[in-house]
Amino acid sequence: MKPLSLHALWLLIAAAAFLFGRSGVHSTSADGESRDQAGSVRNTSKSSGNYTASNRAGRANYRSSTARSRDGSGVTVEAFLNENDPLLANKLFADLILGMDASNAERIFDSLRDGSTTTSGAQMALFLRAWGQLDGASAMEAVSELGRDPRRRAEAGIAAITGWASTDPEGAKAHLDGLDNQLERGVLAQGIVNGLANTDPGAATEFVLELEKSQRENIGSTDRAGGARQWLERGRAYAYDRQLDTIANAQIERGMNTATNWAEGLPDGAIKASAFDRVAERYAKENPTAAAEWVRSHAEHNYAERAVREVAEELSRENPEEAVRWLADLPRETQSRAIHQSMERWAREDPVAAGNFLRDMDPSDSRDAAVRSYANEVDGTDPGMAAEWAGSIANEEIRSQALNGVARSWIRKNPEEARSWLPNSGLSADQQERVIREADRREQFRERFRGRSPGDGRSDPDR
Repeated sequence: MKPLSLHALWLLIAAAAFLFGRSGVHSTSADGESRDQAGSVRNTSKSSGNYTASNRAGRANYRSSTARSRDGSGVTVEAFLNENDPLLANKLFADLILGMDASNAERIFDSLRDGSTTTSGAQMALFLRAWGQLDGASAMEAVSELGRDPRRRAEAGIAAITGWASTDPEGAKAHLDGLDNQLERGVLAQGIVNGLANTDPGAATEFVLELEKSQRENIGSTDRAGGARQWLERGRAYAYDRQLDTIANAQIERGMNTATNWAEGLPDGAIKASAFDRVAERYAKENPTAAAEWVRSHAEHNYAERAVREVAEELSRENPEEAVRWLADLPRETQSRAIHQSMERWAREDPVAAGNFLRDMDPSDSRDAAVRSYANEVDGTDPGMAAEWAGSIANEEIRSQALNGVARSWIRKNPEEARSWLPNSGLSADQQERVIREADRREQFRERFRGRSPGDGRSDPDR
């Protein structure tokens, strides 16, 4: 059995203390007594926290010695459940988990479950994960006793099978294969990925690829209608995104070279796209220049589309000009999908420099996308300039959309100027009429609203 890392255990314990702290479970009365959620009374006058670190250390040593079972085998559950000080309680819980073995795990589980008003969800999950490492089959059997709350059982099941998969992956996968409920199998698959990712990311990747292939075949052979099939596809994509995120994080912890090599080695498709997305996001935060070079070398492939957006977004935070110039060197198809946000930021920070850059761009889909973003950003401050830029877009559909956006913004800001511009805007007569009709309706509403007393209680019927 691979023991639970002390560092990881205390990290999780600390999170439990702050996020799910026992201090939120009790309410202290004026006479120094505390009532838990079940209504029982506990004396807290001796645990008020008004003592020094040395006092706490002395109490911890005393509690650790008196909390042990009569046979000296370890800390008792009762000692943990009856401890009012949250830090000492979590220390006792850590000692309890580290001293647990397969022979007493079920007894500890029963006691923790009976003391559910004291045991946090994070602590129960940590216990089940440790139990899963010791005896996965028994831990999973115990999960079925946690009641009918589907969310609680799902979280508990993932925790238990995560521990199981980290020490006995074949046993955990056999358990998964033996389940009839497809929804339960889909949920617990995440736990197997969690367990494998920490010990063998390669095996975790193979598991996800096999799972993806099997489920793709099942969805392809189903006789469900198109809507139901699409729902299944979306659910499958969401699940694999989470699973790939888990493995990517594990690979990144081993070094960015390991992570990028892993992503590159995946077969083309949705899973590779998800992996590139996750690695690029983290890489761009740590080293945006290196991330940009890595993604550039793959930018001509569809699987890198989301990764390009991740890097462009990160570059834009510090220097939107750099992001736009980087995008301009990528294949045109990739540019047009990623340039929108970067150009808007640049136009907001330095519209003159952004405009000069656009003037030097050769006609392309990417330029059209960038110009549309530029026009959208400047139409609030200079609608005339925005209209000029929108009119320069080569793609008819994109040009029409950009001009419509400028027209609606301009007619709200300066109706007289906008109405005089519309006949020469390049918009069709129907589009011009629609813009004017919408503006007239807004003005009529404003006139009606101005004629009402502030407290007449009536509201706009169009809202």
